[in-house]
Amino acid sequence: MGLVELEALEVRTSDAVLVEGLSFTLEAHRILAVVGESGSGKTVSALALCGLLPPGVAARWRALTIAGTPVATSADLAALRGRVIAAMPQDASAALDPLMRIGALIDEVLEHVAGLESAAERTSRRRSLLSEVGFSEPFAVERLFPHQLSGGMRQRAVLAATLAANPSVLLVDEPTTALDAALRTNVLALFKELAQRRGLALLFITHDLAAAEAIADDVIVVYAGRVAEAGALTKVFGAPRHPYTAGLLAARLDRGNSRAMAGSIPALGDRPVGCRFQPRCARASPACAQQPPLTVGIACHHPLEPS
Repeated sequence: MGLVELEALEVRTSDAVLVEGLSFTLEAHRILAVVGESGSGKTVSALALCGLLPPGVAARWRALTIAGTPVATSADLAALRGRVIAAMPQDASAALDPLMRIGALIDEVLEHVAGLESAAERTSRRRSLLSEVGFSEPFAVERLFPHQLSGGMRQRAVLAATLAANPSVLLVDEPTTALDAALRTNVLALFKELAQRRGLALLFITHDLAAAEAIADDVIVVYAGRVAEAGALTKVFGAPRHPYTAGLLAARLDRGNSRAMAGSIPALGDRPVGCRFQPRCARASPACAQQPPLTVGIACHHPLEPS
């Protein structure tokens, strides 16, 4: 059994379905990337798994188990959040209190989430966490305020706080967006190392296909709230069978000869009946007026032939 077993997640507002039918298994020591254009439903899916959806947005599922604990409703996730499943905020700068030193921020999580009452134990654990995420002088970093850190350093400080209560499952949303190439490589390597050393099950949300390729074992490609293709990353990226996946990969700027996909992802009120990719798909036919089931990892009536 995986650390996360999710079946048929649905996220909706009072008048629109944002995500439907998302299912996956996430195992220890493995990284699952969820990729797709902005507006695909990646971030709200991660927030739903932590019980952190904003007011007016609700989630339900057919079945959900996290680290062996069955979860019936979003309210049940509060008891697991931080200790069993944790989400690293997308914007590290916004996640840090500008009036709190880094050490005090981590100390707060250690005391109130991890339950460490001893100040000496918290100090030892805090410095160990800062060292683990790459700070060579944690005793100096813990005395600094957020504005005294670079963007990459702030991100690592937030990661240390996120890991403070030893969660088994870590959700990371677009962690490389604001980083330069060198920092991006270092951050991806750090996540991969943490997944292996700590035995984490890591859900990696990104629109950056190169980042997904560098870090993930498996991938889910989502489009307009539905899964288009899923499977081992090497298989999906090496021989994509859904036209949307193929279009995303062809548009990659890091490979040269990129070709932009025609059209754009539909707004919530404009999602077509049936396959939502059909207005942009050269292979569309009348059959696409019906939503195809996800069969052998592909939801398409006219999949590409494996190469």
